[in-house]
Amino acid sequence: MSRAYRITVKESLSRHVQVEDGVCSSLELLPILEKERMGELLAAELARRGFERDGQVAKRKEGGGVTTIVALQTGEVSVTAEGHADLNLSTERTAAVEDPSPAGEQALRQVAQQALEREVTAEEEALRRQVTARLEGKLKDLKDELDGVVNRVTANALKQRAAELGQVEEIHEEPNGGLTIKVRV
Repeated sequence: MSRAYRITVKESLSRHVQVEDGVCSSLELLPILEKERMGELLAAELARRGFERDGQVAKRKEGGGVTTIVALQTGEVSVTAEGHADLNLSTERTAAVEDPSPAGEQALRQVAQQALEREVTAEEEALRRQVTARLEGKLKDLKDELDGVVNRVTANALKQRAAELGQVEEIHEEPNGGLTIKVRV
C-alpha cells in the first residue's frame, strides 16, 4: 500500500497594468480663410475653453485620465483614456501525490502560475472596460463642446472675411447660432 503525500505551494504575482482606449475624429471647419488663419482662430477658441497650445496641437487633460488633443492645422481630434492598476495577487494550491518528487511540485507550481495569469488577464479586461466606459461618458459632452468651438471659429472667420470684402455695417448673431453680416462693398 502506498502513502499519499500532500504538497502545498504558494505563488504570488505583482504586476503594473496599464490600458488605453481612444477615438479619433475630425472637426468640420469650412475653408473660409487660409489654413494658418483658421488654425489660429481654432487655437484661440480652444484656449478660451481650457486647452493649452503645444506647437501645432492644443491639449487638455480631462478628469479620469481622459486627454483631448486637437491638431490645429487639420482639425484632427484625438481623445484617449487611460487607466493604471498595481496588481498583487497570490494563490495557494494543494495536491495529494504518491511520490513527493520535485517534478510533482513543479507541475503544481505551474498550475498556480497559470491561475494567476488568468486572474491578471481578467483584472486587465475589467480595467479596460472601466476605461472605455469613462471615455464614452466624456465623448458626448466633448462633442457638444467641440461643435460649439467649430461654430465660434466659423463665425469669427466669416467676420474677418466680411471685413476683407468691404465695410461691415451690421452683425447680428442669433441665440441659435445664426449669423447675419451686412457688408458695404
